[in-house]
Amino acid sequence: MKRNLCILLLLLSAIVGVAAAAETSSAEEQITVTGVTVNPDALMRGDTGTVTVEIKNTGETGVAISRAELYPNGIAVVNDKTYDSVGTIGPGNTMSFTFTVRADTADGIYYPVFYMDLRNSGSVRYSVPVTVESTEIRVNVVDAPETYPANSEDTIVLSLGNPRENSVNGVTVTPTGEGIRSTQTAVFLGALSPDEEKNASFRILASQSTELTFDVSYRNGINEHHATLTVPVEIGERVVEPDMVVNNIEVARSGSTVTLTGDVTNAGLKDAYSVKVTVDDPATATDPYPVYVVGGLESDDFSSFEVTCSAQGASSIPLVVQYRDEDGKTFTETVTVSLSTAGQAPQTGTDGETQTRINGGPGGRGGMGLFGSFGSGFSQIPVLEILLVIVGGAAIIVAWRKGYLGKIRDRFRR
Repeated sequence: MKRNLCILLLLLSAIVGVAAAAETSSAEEQITVTGVTVNPDALMRGDTGTVTVEIKNTGETGVAISRAELYPNGIAVVNDKTYDSVGTIGPGNTMSFTFTVRADTADGIYYPVFYMDLRNSGSVRYSVPVTVESTEIRVNVVDAPETYPANSEDTIVLSLGNPRENSVNGVTVTPTGEGIRSTQTAVFLGALSPDEEKNASFRILASQSTELTFDVSYRNGINEHHATLTVPVEIGERVVEPDMVVNNIEVARSGSTVTLTGDVTNAGLKDAYSVKVTVDDPATATDPYPVYVVGGLESDDFSSFEVTCSAQGASSIPLVVQYRDEDGKTFTETVTVSLSTAGQAPQTGTDGETQTRINGGPGGRGGMGLFGSFGSGFSQIPVLEILLVIVGGAAIIVAWRKGYLGKIRDRFRR
């Protein structure tokens, strides 16, 4: 009897053990890791981030969870005691576990292990890849002057690029420097995606030679970072403003009216605006062109002009060119135009007007032909040579008709 009872107890114990093992195996198989999120995607050295693991109970019965942990494996875990007591996850339900980590290590890829202890024995393990990569965003000068006229506004353009594998946010550029004033206290660029580039433009006024520092702040996740760029500022003269040059001036008289024509060229490095050409005392601007409005002139561009005036008794006329720069500042340049150029005789055209060319114009004295004075165009015709050719040709024709050429030919044959 005792023997049978012992056998029965052994059988019951084996059945309970098998059932418990089956329950343990079933609980582990029911739990599935459905998602892992690391924020930010790549941590810079010293950054703090989060690792979130999501699980799901795919079975038909609840599973009791004792605790959940994230084993560091190279990455520091800040809140390792947060999930010391969890509870039961029902069938079909999901549960998330978020751990705070800190990248107190060199760049590389690390694999902290998510571990979940099931109450009825058994566990779940899952390795989470965490990237540590400390490349900073790049800041470069796209355009900047070599020298800065004192207290004159200049433009500096910066390029900001993100060579990282993840986005950075809140990108802000702030200029600072002793003796430096900027029309922008800061430029906000926002987010920079991987391999994206954006430009930031600043209007700078410098009162002394100094160093201009640009501080670039940005966030990688919740972590703020800074990149700096220092640009030397040298005070010096620089010809960049518009510079008006007048040439090819021609002067024409018709009664008491003097007409000035020519070209005005912008030889500066910046555009000129509201360009006007007129005359000053002792000349008086008259119709039909008292003031010739050119308008805007880009760098290295030119325009023709025509101004009419009266200048009784004057030997020269001040030709005035007025223009504005991009800031609206007005400039004036004056060219003195002589009404009687030394070494150049006046030319009388067919309309009775007297013309004079200035700055190397093709004016000059008319030529003298066999039949008197020709205009400047006829002075270039070789009249004497043409007459000699005509006379010689006529003599040859006469000699040929009278047989003189044949006699000369027969004499040379003998």
